[in-house]
Amino acid sequence: MANFEIHFVKESRGADAIWRRLARFQETERVTERVMAERGIPKNQKLNVRKQMEQLAFSLNQAREYFRSAETSGPTARALMAYYGLIALANAEVLWSGDGMHSFDTRDVRFNAHGFDLVQDHQDLSNFGARPKTDEQGIRGLFGLWRQFATHIPNYAKQTIRYPEGGFSIVYNATSSVTTLREVPCPIEPITLLECLKHIPAMTPALEAYNEQTKLCRGQIEEDIALSEDGKSFKTRTRSYIMHHLTDAAFHDIGSKFKIAPRAVSEFKMNRIGSGLSVVWKANLPEQSLFTLPEVFANTKEELLFIGDGDHLNEFGYYYVALFIAGMITRYYPHIWIKEFRSNSKASTLIDELVDNALSRVPLLTTSALEQRAYLYD
Repeated sequence: MANFEIHFVKESRGADAIWRRLARFQETERVTERVMAERGIPKNQKLNVRKQMEQLAFSLNQAREYFRSAETSGPTARALMAYYGLIALANAEVLWSGDGMHSFDTRDVRFNAHGFDLVQDHQDLSNFGARPKTDEQGIRGLFGLWRQFATHIPNYAKQTIRYPEGGFSIVYNATSSVTTLREVPCPIEPITLLECLKHIPAMTPALEAYNEQTKLCRGQIEEDIALSEDGKSFKTRTRSYIMHHLTDAAFHDIGSKFKIAPRAVSEFKMNRIGSGLSVVWKANLPEQSLFTLPEVFANTKEELLFIGDGDHLNEFGYYYVALFIAGMITRYYPHIWIKEFRSNSKASTLIDELVDNALSRVPLLTTSALEQRAYLYD
């Protein structure tokens, strides 16, 4: 079972609260002691650990400064500032999760660049793309290094726990293990800006305004658990996966992620309900069921978002690629960008919305990675 905790945050006050949480990782001495204790690092390595935690604090400071710049910048610079802020947070994730070989001064030189080639389409900014740079060892650049440590969040469910003496309680918990991105093959084909936006939950309203469909599927997971007489084990356990407004394409894409071992097939019931899908699993206790499920992005405690074949990136990863593309357009193709934002084009409007969402959402996703918590809007 995943070690992620489930934690709620008020959306209207989320950004300030999250930066305060990230500031705790800038208390270098305390964080150094914590890392050494939790990871069993010998005392003679304290100076090296402190050095890496100082680099972590620097990265978080740098990210905050870039994000503040993005908040006050005009359309010529804000996407680029947001991208630089994001890669500072990507460095923070690497420094926290990696060992001494991943500090700034010792990491392999193959990780020193961005890790992408920009793929151009002068007819439509939405089709500008990013292709991961690779060599015989895998993906290069900071993007490749970040992806070695990045994970999905676990599936999370609203659980109704029924006690043997009567009564029940409702809690929210992780219900799956955590998948690291390196376990999921990453396509070497370019991913376009529009494809990234279709995988970012906060972009859904803006996409719908342009009749573009998201690649995510809204839904929820609910679980009913009856405890046995000892109050420690399960007497019965039933879990329901509900997906709303599932298009035919998403039905194939997301539905194919339900992979069930032959002996566990009888535990599942699947039904199309209008434009949605219901998958109900009733555990055959005490047998261990073998199945895999779609990955999810966090949304609210009542709703999550299922992912299909785009699960080679997590939500942070889609912001990563999208902001790289947007930032490079504004930096290296100003003659195109000037025309786009002056005409208030579809692409410029979506990029503006992307940056606004990134400023609040990306720090939250970094906090989730550092703290091993899935933050849900209450």
